[in-house]
Amino acid sequence: MANATRARHDTGGGGQRTLTAAAIAEAVGGTLVGDATVRVTGVAALDRASQHDIAFLASAKYAPLFAAADVGVLLVAPDLAGVPGSARARVVVSQPHEAILSLLALLYPAPVSTPGVHPTAVIGRGARVGAEVQIGPYVVIGDGASLGERVRLHAHVVIGAGVDVGAECELFESVTLYPGTTLGARVRVHAGARIGADGFGYVFRNGAHEKIPHV
Repeated sequence: MANATRARHDTGGGGQRTLTAAAIAEAVGGTLVGDATVRVTGVAALDRASQHDIAFLASAKYAPLFAAADVGVLLVAPDLAGVPGSARARVVVSQPHEAILSLLALLYPAPVSTPGVHPTAVIGRGARVGAEVQIGPYVVIGDGASLGERVRLHAHVVIGAGVDVGAECELFESVTLYPGTTLGARVRVHAGARIGADGFGYVFRNGAHEKIPHV
C-alpha cells in the first residue's frame, strides 16, 4: 500500500512536492480555517483522499463522501464551509473547481520537453519540421509532411505522407496519422490512436464482396 501511495504522488523527478495549507490558501486566494502548517503531497477525490491529499467539495450532494473521509486540506465552497467532516484544514474559496487547477500544476508539474530528433527516427523527403520539435525513437514522418513549432512525437509515432500537424501538438506512443489527415494546433492524441483510416463498407457484387473505397 505504501508503494502504491508513493507511485500516485510521484511527480516524475525532482523529489516529492509538498504544499502547506497556508500556501494553498495564498495560491487560490481563499480563506484558511484550521492548521496552516498541514502539508499535502497530492490531489485526490473525496472517496480516495488521505491525510496527505487535497480534495474539494463544491456540491452538497458530495457532502456524505466528505463526512466519511479524512482529508489533509479541503477546498470548499462558501455555502458548504461548515459541513461535517474531517479535514486538518479547510480553504474556503468561491470556485473550488477552478482553484484545484492551479494546485495541480504546482504538485504535478508537466515533464520538461527536450527538443531534438532521435537518431532512429526516419524523416521523409520534403518534410517540414518546425522549431523546438521533439521527435522520439522510431518515429516515421512521411514525404511532404509538416510539423508546426513545439510538436512532440513520442516513440513509434507514424505520420503519413502529406499530413499537416499544427503547432504544440503532442502525439503519444504508437499514434498513426494516415495520409490526408490534418491536426489543428494544441491537439493531444493518446497512445495507439489511428486517425484518418478508411471506414468499413462492402458491396456484394458479381458473387463477391467488394470493398468500398473511403476517399
